[in-house]
Amino acid sequence: MVQAEPSSAAADAVPARGASIVLIEDDETQRESLLEYLEGKGYHVDGAASSEQGLALVTAETQVVITDLKLPGGSGLDVLREVRRKNPRVEVVVVTGYASVDSAVEAMKEGAYHYVTKPVNLTVLTRLLGEVVQRQALEEEVSSLRQQLDEQYGFENLIGNSRGMRRVFDVIRQVAPTRTTVLIRGESGTGKELVARALHQNSTRKAGRFVAINCAALPATLMESELFGHERGAFTGAVQRRQGLIHAADGGTLFIDEVGELEPHLQAKLLRVLETRVVTPLGSTKEEPVDLRIIAATHQDIEAKVADGSFREDFLYRLKVVTIELPPLRDRREDIPLLARGFLTEAISDNELPPRRLTPEVISRLTAYEWPGNVRELRNVVESSAVLARQEDIALEDLPPPLVELPLAASGGLFQVGMTMDELERQAIIETLRSVGGNRTKASAVLGISLRTLQRKLKQYDIQE
Repeated sequence: MVQAEPSSAAADAVPARGASIVLIEDDETQRESLLEYLEGKGYHVDGAASSEQGLALVTAETQVVITDLKLPGGSGLDVLREVRRKNPRVEVVVVTGYASVDSAVEAMKEGAYHYVTKPVNLTVLTRLLGEVVQRQALEEEVSSLRQQLDEQYGFENLIGNSRGMRRVFDVIRQVAPTRTTVLIRGESGTGKELVARALHQNSTRKAGRFVAINCAALPATLMESELFGHERGAFTGAVQRRQGLIHAADGGTLFIDEVGELEPHLQAKLLRVLETRVVTPLGSTKEEPVDLRIIAATHQDIEAKVADGSFREDFLYRLKVVTIELPPLRDRREDIPLLARGFLTEAISDNELPPRRLTPEVISRLTAYEWPGNVRELRNVVESSAVLARQEDIALEDLPPPLVELPLAASGGLFQVGMTMDELERQAIIETLRSVGGNRTKASAVLGISLRTLQRKLKQYDIQE
């Protein structure tokens, strides 16, 4: 039975937007009544009298399933479980004339969006459907924006619009879906682990674990046990069996940071894992199969280590099936404003700070600095400045001494002592446009201004194409 909708604007508060619904109700009168009502609200509705018929109607376009709890050929909970298994994006509203706390709790545990009883209150149902449609539209918008940001600036915490970083992103997109071993090279602080995580998150192994180990952080005596695990009694102090990180990464990704620090005998053992996909724990003779991807990273000159005999050449060849070279921050200065603003937002959120803003002077000083610690150093500088700033605008004096004392000529001609702010702004726009190949959209993003503002300033400062 359907309860008539009272005269109220609440029921029409949320537009239907043509959402696609599957209605499963074995009572023909109630099914036809709800179909007529929902179609009158602008929804696209398909009706079914059984769970089997209803599940057959659920497609990739379906947004909501409304199902009776008691159905011929199966229950509404069976429908709920199958819909959630096939497409978790679809929301399910369970309807029943047999109201019980137990069934309500079970439906919610299984992932039902809501649970309503007969007679169906049409006002409540309209509100629920409106909430679902709004939420799904918002999720799609967020997903689309994230995809656009990934395509334009990077992967999650990897940010950049420079030519070097665009090259890195292209390689990640191409290599991530494969099982190929990857060697990431770059100075300390350039974000090698972030690249490794991006490779994992964009691979078919993303449901598995991402396990990281830093070879420079552990003594050689512990490294073998950490990687391969050990049996009880394998060595003094081994009082129980322990699983190694290779096993922990089974089905996922093992990231070996600072791989150049590995001892040669461990290089040989890892080479065997890469070639045979089996691992033998310390103190054991049993070979155990593993399915993992290995990604390694280093800031060292590995070829020089091969030449002096401290790194195995065959292991290097097996690691660098694909090599990703991460540019230092000084070679991608156009990315510094993007990174700095992102780190500022993060610092404000993490430290519960009042609003903060990086002034053009500070952005220019950050861009001029050489950044020996690369992205890691930039993040620390921005967070420190945000915490220490006394006003909303972060000023030059809020920066650490090396940046405050930076000679203005260090930017390679961008700054000249005695320049006015207008001259400085004009030069900053010219240099930014030059760095992005004249692309105004990219330049406005780097400068942190709208495209309309940039166009106005181009005219104001008589900057030609």
